[in-house]
Amino acid sequence: MKLPTRQQAESYFDKYKVPNNVKLHCFKVNKVSVFLAEKLIAKGENINLEIVDRLSLLHDIFKAIVIDNLEKPSEKFNYQPDKEKVEFWNNMKITYKGMHETQLFYELFKDEFPEFSELVYNFGKHSIFTSGKTREEQITHYADWRVFLDDIVPLKERIDDLFRRYNGLILSKGKELWDKRIADELKVESSIFSKLDISPADLKELIQ
Repeated sequence: MKLPTRQQAESYFDKYKVPNNVKLHCFKVNKVSVFLAEKLIAKGENINLEIVDRLSLLHDIFKAIVIDNLEKPSEKFNYQPDKEKVEFWNNMKITYKGMHETQLFYELFKDEFPEFSELVYNFGKHSIFTSGKTREEQITHYADWRVFLDDIVPLKERIDDLFRRYNGLILSKGKELWDKRIADELKVESSIFSKLDISPADLKELIQ
């Protein structure tokens, strides 16, 4: 699988004028993902560390495409609007109207990185439960759910936050489906930490 280099991946944050709070989130998810992947590799798991590194770093790089009111500051999300970035992303929303962030990644990188861009696209598909995805995706997804902004939080706290924020969408698809998804997320967490000599609660202290 052809991947962007780490230097290339980092350069995309400036090229695509990624809001600073999104950038901080991506870099922290990357840190958690790589930490867990290295621990699992040391325990004998067959994991492609480079895929984990690039996927976790770039998983939300185009998050701004689905954020409403980029002109409005948000204390909760530690966001202050930047005029140049707001204009750039408002134009992107017109050009790529209705796209999910991982679908946009696929559209922009499918020619240069066909397999990787498809992996990113699949990573964003909620129709596939996390346990049914590749181990690299599982690790990245778990790390993403453990990081709020750039702070490592308990999985339950993150689940509660997501339910509050997306309550309408979740209930429109059925609470039973959400409950199954949460059970699956807990299953993935268990599959990771059952092989390690640390607990989920240790992550915040171990990763600064």
